[in-house]
Amino acid sequence: MKQKYKNHKTNIKKHPFNIKYINLKRGVKSLSNTILILENSKTCHEYSKANKKNYNYYVEVVFAGLHQPSKDIGPLTMKILKYFLRRYKVHSMDLAVDFDWDKEINHTNKHVFEQATKPYQQENQKPSIYNEGTSLYLNNPDPKNGLAKIIIYDKYKKQTYYHKENIKPELKNWKRLEITIKTKARFFAWIEKDGANEGIEILNDITQRIGARGVMGASVDVLSKQIRKLKDLRRAISFKAWAKMPAKNGF
Repeated sequence: MKQKYKNHKTNIKKHPFNIKYINLKRGVKSLSNTILILENSKTCHEYSKANKKNYNYYVEVVFAGLHQPSKDIGPLTMKILKYFLRRYKVHSMDLAVDFDWDKEINHTNKHVFEQATKPYQQENQKPSIYNEGTSLYLNNPDPKNGLAKIIIYDKYKKQTYYHKENIKPELKNWKRLEITIKTKARFFAWIEKDGANEGIEILNDITQRIGARGVMGASVDVLSKQIRKLKDLRRAISFKAWAKMPAKNGF
């Protein structure tokens, strides 16, 4: 897992990067229903320097895996997340869209991803695009849109081969496009000001450019449900897994 967050590391040996995990649900073997505490990350050190604090003064709290069709998201996760969103500003967040696409995500189709993300690349700077497994990354998008990273990956293969989940075969072309947006704002105020709209437009544009959808646009049903639930935890809204094959004999 530390490999996933290797870009968060710093070169300050006296304050090494570290990750702590708080599992909110028994039997968790993934990031869903888990809080990550990042100590001595690049972001933490940047805040420390800006506010003239010790390097280990701040920690970075990450709620990952909030949209996982192959896993249930527990009510306790949403409850604790809401507390953090009320109490603290959000440094950054991921927005993602899932879609069917019959192309392989590898070095062969790197040019497709590069062309699709061209409007979001920095002018006069070579795009930092690389392939890792069944993922393609753009690590230096134009920051004027608040973009920090763009990634497209094979969600079916990730859940099947990496997480060893029995995903429904009809989802064999399941891909995910994910963008990281820097917000540095109070979440609910950001939502009220339609802060997510630009990110949704970027997801729509890129998926259309790679030929993964028509002109109707991506569904925002899950995002809408998440926001409604976070605004009022009493709402009868749940996030149940639906992408896995039913267990044999009901177990």
